[in-house]
Amino acid sequence: MDAYEQEHAMKEHMVAIHLAHPYFGYPRMQAALREAGYLVNHKKVWRLMKELSIQSVIRKKRSRARSAPSVVYPNRLKRKFHATAPQQKLVTDIT
Repeated sequence: MDAYEQEHAMKEHMVAIHLAHPYFGYPRMQAALREAGYLVNHKKVWRLMKELSIQSVIRKKRSRARSAPSVVYPNRLKRKFHATAPQQKLVTDIT
């Protein structure tokens, strides 16, 4: 198999990988080609993907669920931290 036939076979394999995994960019494409037995530089993979018009599909970002805190207790101490005896005023902050 000469270099042209090998490159043509690699291009066909790249298109097949892209159809199976459209979110692969050139680094993951190179890893998939390496697993298939093609030892190829990342720059060549990038160039061939550009030549074949293969671009990775960017996945949508997941929206984070933003909800109000479940329980909000009132501020009863109101910054009056001084007590006449120990263990009278105990506070905690779990933010």
